[in-house]
Amino acid sequence: SMNLMKKTFLAAGLLTALLLASPVAAQAQGETLELRLSRDWGYGGLNGEIEGRFSMIASGPESLSEVHFLIDGETVFEDREPPFRYQFQTGEFDPGRHTLSARGLLADGREIRSGEIVRVFLSAEQAGSKTVGLVIPILVVALVVGLGSAVIPMVLGRKKVHVPGQYGLAGGAVCPKCQMPFSRSVLAPNLLIGKLERCPHCGKWSLAGRASRDALAEAEARLAQEGSPQVAVEESEREKLERLIDESRFDT
Repeated sequence: SMNLMKKTFLAAGLLTALLLASPVAAQAQGETLELRLSRDWGYGGLNGEIEGRFSMIASGPESLSEVHFLIDGETVFEDREPPFRYQFQTGEFDPGRHTLSARGLLADGREIRSGEIVRVFLSAEQAGSKTVGLVIPILVVALVVGLGSAVIPMVLGRKKVHVPGQYGLAGGAVCPKCQMPFSRSVLAPNLLIGKLERCPHCGKWSLAGRASRDALAEAEARLAQEGSPQVAVEESEREKLERLIDESRFDT
């Protein structure tokens, strides 16, 4: 009976130890080391390709006391004070695929590990060619759109007819040449200080800023009193194109 009692106490002690240890194990499993990569300066393109100055930044529980930063499984830097950070230049390593990770030590001696970040380190020459490859198509598209918005309304657009008191989404303007009001076109190219517009009254081109309500009212009164100046000859599309080409020539 004495042996049975000892066995009973031993089993109860083991069960109590397991119950007490379970919350501790669960807490240890829940403690993680977060790792992120920050671009401080340089190229960070598609397919995980990077070049320049970057930082590995680790964060974890309050008891995190030390972080080892690893590249391809080898420790490259140890940080014992928060914020835990390692800054590096990709040029310090061979071009190609690299795996970034971190290993953290808690105050009680336990170890936690981060997930892996995979990046392809480029040389400066490779990054330069990648950047040019990205920038040139954007510049070409911007140039085509800019030229199209400027040239198409000039060459193909017909002369607008002003309807007193009616202005579109772009608002109204007062022609700086003849001081008459007209509606600005939404499609007209915007050159910061105004839209490039052709006055429907005098037929001249100018940069027309958005006029205030009072300025438009004064111009409407002036239009009603003086009438709209008449453009001498309504140009055909061919004549308009020939005139624009002729006016764009430089005197030699």
